[in-house]
Amino acid sequence: MTPQNLMLLHFSTPKLSIGCPILDDCLGGGIPCNSITELVGESGSGKTQLCLQLTVRAQLPPSHGGLGDSSVYIFTEFIFPFRRLQQLGNLYHASYPNLIRLEPLEDIYVHGVHDAQQLIYVLGDIEAFIAIDHTRLPVKLIVIDSITALFRS
Repeated sequence: MTPQNLMLLHFSTPKLSIGCPILDDCLGGGIPCNSITELVGESGSGKTQLCLQLTVRAQLPPSHGGLGDSSVYIFTEFIFPFRRLQQLGNLYHASYPNLIRLEPLEDIYVHGVHDAQQLIYVLGDIEAFIAIDHTRLPVKLIVIDSITALFRS
């Protein structure tokens, strides 16, 4: 792999659109696949909201900025905001009725963890879960919200 090939890899990697053209342009088309992206910001700045939105957007086909696939959402800090995810799912289903299934949350797999050891264990389970093909669609997005919460205390 040459440095030139490495630079081209960034441009040829599929991207998940955030849904905001300005932010997508800043990111070179969206959040790149096959990579780790860290969202950083003050408490209440919208990090969780963006992560929830990405899990729903991932189901859209690539022609509409999605990945056409499933997501796994691991939460660590709080009670998972199922109501907000349901609202987003309904909104996306209304906006893209022919592109998102009637039950838009069916392809989002949610799991809570409470310490770093449990996260390591769950990540191993997710790897096996994905490899055994338990999902209707391949998993292309894994969100950990928030990994730093496990190491604060």
